[in-house]
Parts: sequence; structure tokens; C-alpha cells
Amino acid sequence: MWRINNFLLMIVLAGLAAFGGYRAVQHILPDGAPKETATPEAEESQAPRDPAVMDTGRPMSPGLLAYEVEHYTLRHEILPETKSIAGSATIEFTALSGMDTLELDFDGVFSVSKVEGPGGALDFTKSPSKLFVTLGETLNAGETVAVSVHYSGKPWIADRAPWDGGFVWAETPSGKPWVATAIQGEGCDLWWPCKDHPTAEPKRGLEFFITVPAGLSAAGNGVLQNIIDLEDGRRTFHWKTALPTNVYGAALNVGPYVRLTGEYQSVNGSTVPLEFWAIEDHEEDAQALFDKEFPEALASLEARFGPYPWGQEKMGVAETPHLGMEHQTINAYGNEFRRGRYGYDNLFYHELAHEWFGNIMSVGNIADMWLHEGTATYADFAHTREVMGDAAFLTQKYTRYLGIKSCQPIAPPRQLSGDQTFDEKTGPEGDMYAKGAWVLYSLGFVMGEDKVERALRRLIYDTAEPHALTAPITPRQRTTDDFLAIINDEAGADMSWFFDVYVRSAPLPELNAEIDGDDLVLSWNTFSDADFPMPAPVRIDGELRRIEMPGGAARIEGGATAEVMIDPMMEILRKLPSVPTCAERKAEDAARD
Repeated sequence: MWRINNFLLMIVLAGLAAFGGYRAVQHILPDGAPKETATPEAEESQAPRDPAVMDTGRPMSPGLLAYEVEHYTLRHEILPETKSIAGSATIEFTALSGMDTLELDFDGVFSVSKVEGPGGALDFTKSPSKLFVTLGETLNAGETVAVSVHYSGKPWIADRAPWDGGFVWAETPSGKPWVATAIQGEGCDLWWPCKDHPTAEPKRGLEFFITVPAGLSAAGNGVLQNIIDLEDGRRTFHWKTALPTNVYGAALNVGPYVRLTGEYQSVNGSTVPLEFWAIEDHEEDAQALFDKEFPEALASLEARFGPYPWGQEKMGVAETPHLGMEHQTINAYGNEFRRGRYGYDNLFYHELAHEWFGNIMSVGNIADMWLHEGTATYADFAHTREVMGDAAFLTQKYTRYLGIKSCQPIAPPRQLSGDQTFDEKTGPEGDMYAKGAWVLYSLGFVMGEDKVERALRRLIYDTAEPHALTAPITPRQRTTDDFLAIINDEAGADMSWFFDVYVRSAPLPELNAEIDGDDLVLSWNTFSDADFPMPAPVRIDGELRRIEMPGGAARIEGGATAEVMIDPMMEILRKLPSVPTCAERKAEDAARD
């Protein structure tokens, strides 16, 4: 008797999840991370901000397009008692065309005391989201100038960091100040006057001079140059990164830190400095994580993708009062040293994976963020299989599958800002994580996981054999179309049909099965006219076969009387009865409300 046992595997996986005490979490979180909660400090009244300040990656004005950023120098005193900062930001920039005014994105709540250029004080005007500096003379294309903005004020306090960005003003368990930034969705203009767009990475990096109260330390991007002791007990930490830096990857971390240090021998033969800035309350737990998971995670990611990208500076982590963020060379970690359900600290691993996917390789259009998050989630799944085996791997994949909404494509073919990308009405929102990872594994079924991982290495390093590369490794900004071109080359075929359905369209395709006489007929429904020759794994009377489906359909002779299970190991992404459509999910949510 013919039967398709799609549900059997679901039941087994659900049983595995229940047996392990697993619980489903919001799909945009790494597995095992705590659910999001409001930041208590954010409940106090704050001055409303212009929507442009609270967004990032919006289309750039002619004024922003007139120059490129060479370098930022940030000099700030951190004042936890008043939850404020004071200091300056120096913007070194090169004119791309004639310009007499420097336009900067900047939170208008800050008080600007003066602006200085090479010849002294400069005139400026402000709006709620901009700072316009009159340069005093017209710069010609190719000329480079530095302008310093002196300012102070209370930066925006994050409501639910890192989901909602801003500053976090907290206390350690022992009651000492603990401060951090998380600005991915809102951008650098919440902190300093900048060019707030993902394409505007400072070409020569950033430099930080962070002054903190007595007893506290500041951990930052790049390499610690020195610590300046002031007479009243305050200290200034001087950090410098000479590398192009994704501006949301710049970070401020202040607290009563202990600094754990070590070294890691990279796959390319170089020695990578390791640093963990952990609060003093958690030194023992931090040491355990540092000793075990730092080298294990690096070895896993290097073996699969290539050498750690920033080995000439450091692989660093700072413990934070928010969950985490991929801050370049100083990843934020706030997972409280939980042992993940899959045998490792998933939050730590996920954020570290972003050094490859998000930092050395980044996107210029936030609509392509699945190339950051889907790839890092793919790496999570792969590491779970390394550590715990196939049962945990399949459980993790299926658990994350249940959160896919499919309301928007994971890579809409248009420019999107941060707000638009993380709103399910206009962008992929959380689907960039789980659906993005599933897309890569489905692609692996079509062309082989080895070729997909070759393509991912080419996406990062521009070579499929990067393991001997040494610093400096060139950062690259990529698009979905770039990845498709690499995939086409690795597959030796045009894979546009795959991307059109899985990446550029929202609904999950359905694989239908019907009896026709003695045969079983399989056919894809993509909810469009798209050609979709996606093969399918099918077990027929105990034999696993790959069924090719040219034209989106296939006939299995004698399948009507055979024991048939479609995709028994869940290798391909498709619509299953266990997940609602976008419309069904919205109706269910409305009914619960």
C-alpha cells in the first residue's frame, strides 16, 4: 500500500526535542539563547528621535555620496552616573567630487560645542538627524581633510538590546557600572557623527580613546595601544584598528573587566592573539569558556571556511549586559556561560562565525543580510553535527524550520534600510537566519555540500582554497547576485531557477504527490510560473533515491504500490503541514490576540 511518511520523521524529531528538554525560541536567536527582555534602563523617559536616526542604510543623499570615509578617531569620556558621554569624533574623508559642505548623519539630541578643521573653527548647522559642516573652501575630488566634532549628551538607551539598538547602562552582579553599545539596526549616528551606511566602511579603520571611571576598563576593536592613568583614578584606554570596519561592528564595552589572554595557531601558520574581557564576577566561568571553546570554535570555522580574518590584530570577546553582537575583533557575549543544548555555547559560536560572514565579508545592501545571518546559521548547524552528530543536527534544523514565516523573500531584489529589512511587512526579518541556512543546505543537496562550501569560501576570500592566506586579508562587500554568479561557476550550470524560488520569492514551494494508475507522480508548486527542476530525495521500499524533476515533475513507476517516504532526512526546503503559510500565521496570531 502506498504511503508517504512525511510525518514520521516529524514525530521522531519532536520526540528528540522533548527528550532533551529542548524548547523553541524566537527564530532570530541562536539556539539556547535566552528570550529577549526589555532593558530596565530604557524604561526612563527619553527624548524622541528622528526616524532617520533610528534607522540605518537608507538611500544616501548627494551630500553623503560626495565623499568616502578614510578614518574615524573617537575620544569619549563615559559617565555612567548620568548615562552620558562627552568628547569628540574626528572624521577623515576624501572628496569624490567638488564639495564645500560636509554632511554627516548624527543624532540631533547631542549638544555640539564646536567643529574644527585644519584651519580652525568651522561653522555648522544641525537638524534632528544631520550635522552640516561648512568647510570654508571647496574641496576638489581626491582631496583629503579631517574635521573634528566636539559634542556631549545622553545617547539613546537601547530598549531591548541587541534587538533594538543603542547604549546599555547596567550594573554587574556586584553593583559596578557595566556599559555597552549595540547599534546594528540603528547605526553609528546614535554614537558619533558618521556616514551611516553599510557601504561606508572607514578604509583605514578606527581609533578610540575611551576614558572611564576608576576601577573600570574599556574593551574595543583592534589592538590596545596603551592605558593612560589619570590623577583622579580615571583611565583612558587607547584602541586602534587599522582595518576597514563595518560601522555597526564598532563597539564600546566598559566594566570591571579581567583580561584573559592567550594565543591560537591559525591554519595559515600565524599566531592569533586571543583576548576575553570578562567581568570580574564571572572570571572562573570565563576562563573555562576561554580555555575550551575559543580554540575549538576557531578550529571548526577555520577548517570549514578558511583562516581567521583578523589574525594580525586579535580574536577578542567582551562580556556584555546584552545578549551579543558581531563586533569586529571584539564580539559581544552575554549568554551567561550557558551550556548550549547542542553541546557547545551556540551564542559564542554564532557571533564568532560573523567574523567571516558579516565582517570580512559584508553586504552593501541590508536586503542581502541573509549572506551574514543565513551563512552563520548554516555554520551553527554544521558545528552541531560535528559536536553532537546527526540526530542533534536534524533536530536543530527542524526546530529552526518551524519558525520560518515566508512573508517576504530572504533577499528582496531592491534596496532596503535596516528598519525595512527587519519588518516582516517589507523585508525578510528573522527568515534571513533559518530560511537562509536551509537554502544553503538545499543547495548542497542539488550540487553537493562541498561545492557550496567552496562557493562560500570564494564569497569570503575570492578563492576556494584560502587556508594558506595570511594577513592582511582583503575585506569584501558582496551581494546575492555575486553569490549566485559564484554558485553558477561551481555548479557548472545556471542556478537562477533555484535562487528565483528560494531566495527572491517568499512562499516555500510545495512538493505534491499523486497516484496515477500504478505510478506515483511528484510535482512542484512554486505559486508562480517559475521553472523549478528541483530534485528530491525519495526512499522507495527501503532504497534512497535521488529523483530528478526536469520541468518540476517526475513519475515513479510502480510507486503507487511501494512504500514511499519523501525526503526522509529533511534535505530540501519545502512547505510542510507543520508550518503555516504567512497568511495562516497572521490569522492565528490575530486569533490569539
